[in-house]
Amino acid sequence: MSALPVQTIFDALRDAGLNVSLAPDGGLSVAPASRLTQELRDLIRGNKAVLVDRLLEAQRLTARLIVAAMRRCDQFNDSAAARQEMRRDVLDTPAHLQADLLAHFIETQKGKS
Repeated sequence: MSALPVQTIFDALRDAGLNVSLAPDGGLSVAPASRLTQELRDLIRGNKAVLVDRLLEAQRLTARLIVAAMRRCDQFNDSAAARQEMRRDVLDTPAHLQADLLAHFIETQKGKS
């Protein structure tokens, strides 16, 4: 197993033009497979567990963020179109900013209680 931080591994895969996601079977899906070098295959294999854990964590964070965003929409009685736009905005938020956005929604919710 590599001693590289998991974010460094994701960065290397992204820099190689690869998209890593969770497969329906709980494993990893890497696309396009044609861009995988043996070195990258070995990196993925050696770090599969931490990569899967990070992707699962990201999914949970995104789900929490969507719930918080929809609560905020409820506060303003937003239309279905506005709610859909908010959902798209949340999904388009870069992963490294999602925790901050969630904290913002939680804080503004507290202020409205």
